[in-house]
Amino acid sequence: MDFPVSKGQFNERDGIQPTQYDERGIPYGGPARYPGMSNTPPGDPDRYEGNFDAQTGEPYPHMRRRPDGIIGPALMFVDTDLQTATWFGSVLVLVPRMYPPPTVALSDEGSLEMPFPAVLLDTYKMTAFYRIDIKVPLHVSKEKKVEYRVNNTGPTYKFFVPGQTTPWRFAFWSCNGWSLSVTDKEKMEMGGDNAVWDDLLQKHNTVPFHVQVCGGDQLYADKVWRSDIWKLWLAIKDKFVRRDAPFTREMSEFADDFYFTHYAKCFFPSRFGESMETIPIATIIDDHDVWDGIGSYPDYLQNSKVFVQLKEYAFKYWRLYQAHTNQQLARQHGYFGNHGYCWLKQFGPYTAALGPDTRYERTLHQIVEPRTYDMIFEQLDKMSPSVRHLVVFLGVPIVYPRLTYIEKTLSGMKSLGLTKLSFISKQRSIVNIWGEPELSDDMNDHWTSEVHMEERKAFVLRLQEVARKRNVRVTFVGGDVHCCGAGRFASANPALPPERDFRFMPQIISSAIMNTPPPNLVIRAVHTSAKTYFLDQNTDEMMYRLFEKDVNGKAPPNNNEKLLGRRNFSSYVEDLDTKGLIINIHVQNENNKGTKPYTINVPALAATNNMV
Repeated sequence: MDFPVSKGQFNERDGIQPTQYDERGIPYGGPARYPGMSNTPPGDPDRYEGNFDAQTGEPYPHMRRRPDGIIGPALMFVDTDLQTATWFGSVLVLVPRMYPPPTVALSDEGSLEMPFPAVLLDTYKMTAFYRIDIKVPLHVSKEKKVEYRVNNTGPTYKFFVPGQTTPWRFAFWSCNGWSLSVTDKEKMEMGGDNAVWDDLLQKHNTVPFHVQVCGGDQLYADKVWRSDIWKLWLAIKDKFVRRDAPFTREMSEFADDFYFTHYAKCFFPSRFGESMETIPIATIIDDHDVWDGIGSYPDYLQNSKVFVQLKEYAFKYWRLYQAHTNQQLARQHGYFGNHGYCWLKQFGPYTAALGPDTRYERTLHQIVEPRTYDMIFEQLDKMSPSVRHLVVFLGVPIVYPRLTYIEKTLSGMKSLGLTKLSFISKQRSIVNIWGEPELSDDMNDHWTSEVHMEERKAFVLRLQEVARKRNVRVTFVGGDVHCCGAGRFASANPALPPERDFRFMPQIISSAIMNTPPPNLVIRAVHTSAKTYFLDQNTDEMMYRLFEKDVNGKAPPNNNEKLLGRRNFSSYVEDLDTKGLIINIHVQNENNKGTKPYTINVPALAATNNMV
């Protein structure tokens, strides 16, 4: 399973370990001892009391980035109002409940704005979630630096907004955590948590990003299933008895505490937390934000009372931490869907960004409900006529090599009673804790899985119509797979240039900013299946040979030129001269210092686009 753990606390080989302390006397994953603290042992580092004072809600020192008791701030980009030339955003802060509601004051190039008030979103124990909505008027012809303070105390933060006629710059990344099986030695060999984050922040400090799109797996919450609280439920052998077993009060209390605490620990005392102070986020959700494979399991699991209720707690905290909203205010805050939380945002006048929710409504047989697809295209009909690029952010890439042969292998495993794959790893189990093939959810997650191929085709064909009618270039961006690459849909007519082809839709794959890449053997197997396929009689799809040279200047491992197994993020800049989009995938160097860019230029769609 893919999720980070506190150093020295748990690993698959050795189980629970004694607490280890760093050079400051702070336990890895637990609170520090500081004057005034009780002499009792620190609380469970995975629970609220191990990170916050249970009586006051004050965060312990290892959780702090500010001198006061406020956790945050976290900036989010909400939208651009093109009619009034106004940038809208929000600031999230976590505050002890005894504190008064916070405010945020902006300094717009020396012009002080009146403090913006806060809205209480929710509370948990002694901590309150507040959202502060902010807005900035856009200059006609230049970018602006905006400074802000929380409660007019503590640090001064800054972010940047583009002008009405200047290009937008945004970053994309995914998979901000570690798989449990990754050892401390392996982490160090790759440069640790922050090597790629440091490069992204250095580039931001040189030429600022206006938005960072967080492409799923912003944290790894699979650890929720390691608790003993599930033992009795998991011990139920009959699938349907397990399906109908109750979600107990104890389970509810555990879930509430786990997701609150796991988010607080993973988000704020980290480089990601640092980045959210200065680069506004726009987030989509993927499975590990909930738990591994959510939505891609058989119906008896997906519809079980435990799965259904636990998912609601995961989404409660996704809404609060990542979307700055709650269930009651989500539609008012711009999220839409029959049941899920999709968004459409204007990155200025020329680029629109679509973030479908591909998890809340997901089942083994569908990714998004039909009514939500209709709502997506109703929203796209309202896009500004000035839009030239529609960037569709999906957790899992929609253009990706087929994995059909692996699916077929796994589908036969259970019927044959196989539970071990000794030819892959001695005595390695291939059955998960629910008794299903371990990799089947990963296969079912893919748009290119056989069960999702018709849905995928229908979605792409509807986007082709948007591209044709509105003269908009569609580009897909996705993560999830722990490697990077690029591909495309295009008209099957090879003589038709991309500039005139409304079916030409690039796919950028950028993953992971932290997690480890798959073994070269896995990359090779996927690379081998990366052939030219046909979506329909008019549209084919393929992966590019983007990596003729690795970051070291040599041929990539096993000559895998289509997918590169190195950590990365990607950047996007509007080219207002050509009307195109300049994309770079920034791939971690071998010495773990900095990145090497691989460039993809995406042309705008010409007014005389192909009409057949």
